[in-house]
Amino acid sequence: MAQNNDDKTKPAAEEINERLQDAIDGLRKDVTRVEVWATALGTFSKPVPDYQPDEKHRLGVALQKDKK
Repeated sequence: MAQNNDDKTKPAAEEINERLQDAIDGLRKDVTRVEVWATALGTFSKPVPDYQPDEKHRLGVALQKDKK
C-alpha cells in the first residue's frame, strides 16, 4: 500500500512543481516588463535637451550660392 500512495502523490507533487515553475516564469516576465516600463518612463520624463540646428538646415533660410 505504501507503494500505491507514492504513485498517487508523485504526480500531485509533479503537478505542484510544474505550477510553481510556471508561476515563477510568469513572475520573471512581469518583472522584466516592469523594468522596461520603468526605464522608458524615466527616460521620457526628462525634458528634451536644447537643440539649435545649423543655419543650413533651418527652414525658411535662403540658400546662398557658392561664389567662384
